[in-house]
Amino acid sequence: MDLTTSSGTAFSLLPPHAGAAAPTLLLFAWSGSRTLEDKPYCRVGRLLHARGWNVASLDLPCHGGDRRPGEPEELDGWAARCAAGENIVAGFQRRVNDVLQHLIGAGVADSARLATAGTSRGGFMAFQAAAGNPRIRAVAGFAPVTDLLALRELAGQEDSLLVRGLALHQAVPALAGRAAWITIGNADERVGTGRAVAFARALTLAAHGRGPADTVVLRVLPVPGHASLPEWHDEAAEWLQAKVGSDPHGRAARQVSSTPNRM
Repeated sequence: MDLTTSSGTAFSLLPPHAGAAAPTLLLFAWSGSRTLEDKPYCRVGRLLHARGWNVASLDLPCHGGDRRPGEPEELDGWAARCAAGENIVAGFQRRVNDVLQHLIGAGVADSARLATAGTSRGGFMAFQAAAGNPRIRAVAGFAPVTDLLALRELAGQEDSLLVRGLALHQAVPALAGRAAWITIGNADERVGTGRAVAFARALTLAAHGRGPADTVVLRVLPVPGHASLPEWHDEAAEWLQAKVGSDPHGRAARQVSSTPNRM
């Protein structure tokens, strides 16, 4: 279902579960509605939804309803906005926070059990969303972009302080101690396997002494090219359930019926 907050932020939501506020996942890949429908990108969300989670998504910048008239779409749009000096992350973080506040206020999302996940560009924004909201406890990234300068669309902007400042390494202090799951192929030239490994290492060092040893999980697998495989989503769903799915009293989210509620 496609909804709008009182502030006018559009988002998509799988049918919310009836009853008490539930653990909630914000999932990113494309436009909000496409993310919740397209395979394999929707898989982790569908798996968790079946276990009692609520799952929402937003349009990434320059995707779906966020694309402006005359603007290039998707990653070419990111490049155009950055070249014009626009911080695409800050605007996205504001929209994410507005949606989360809406879901919490509606009794849909449990503010103590929030997580984000995403594939490639969506993984980048999943980590940025968490950096902009300390209530988000865990992030799962599938072949995530960790530095916009790894993308061919951003070629020529290597000297941009704005673009360099949006690299996920710059968000490590804000993410320190948060649970993170990163899975990527060992030869991903689209987003850079080495960049993802370096980011995971930085998160691990920042988390030292601030959480359990498994706070940061990195899986580099023998998969050619830029991929997001169904089994990665299966494993991440189990991990997110373990990290976030249990409430403060230790009760795990369960499969329940989905019915329209206060939304």
